[in-house]
Amino acid sequence: VPVPWQFPSGFANFSSEQHATFNPMENCVFKGVLSFAVGGLMGGVMGGVFGSHNNDFMMHPRWEYMSTRQQMWLSWVQMRGQAKSMAKNFGFVGLIYSGVECIVEKERAAQDLYNPLLAGCASGAILGASGGPMTAATGCLGFAGFSVAIDWYMYHSGDDH
Repeated sequence: VPVPWQFPSGFANFSSEQHATFNPMENCVFKGVLSFAVGGLMGGVMGGVFGSHNNDFMMHPRWEYMSTRQQMWLSWVQMRGQAKSMAKNFGFVGLIYSGVECIVEKERAAQDLYNPLLAGCASGAILGASGGPMTAATGCLGFAGFSVAIDWYMYHSGDDH
């Protein structure tokens, strides 16, 4: 009886499609969902940190008449809202970019700087599409440039140039 976490015998003879079912990082849907979760977690933490430094709640008309408990509750509500908002935004950016990059990489069957260029452009255009064609084009250029710069740095950071 095979143990559920062990690969079946003859695993080396499987096709690439069968390998993808056993290696979740080869699955674009899994990569996208994982990026959504990790991006959401990171966005939530950053939103909590940045939201705690936001002083908009002090503009409340009765701020100076509130008890300390009421002031803390109001600041907690604002910080929680900021954390949720940033978690959602970071999660969706991670989902879109990771999914698009995985699809581009699989279709091109190559790992080079064109993948982040194409994936960044498509992701930026998707994220900016609601603002119109100019915003989509700007998003395409900005996201592609940033993605290529990060990938180039990560690729060359280990070399002794």
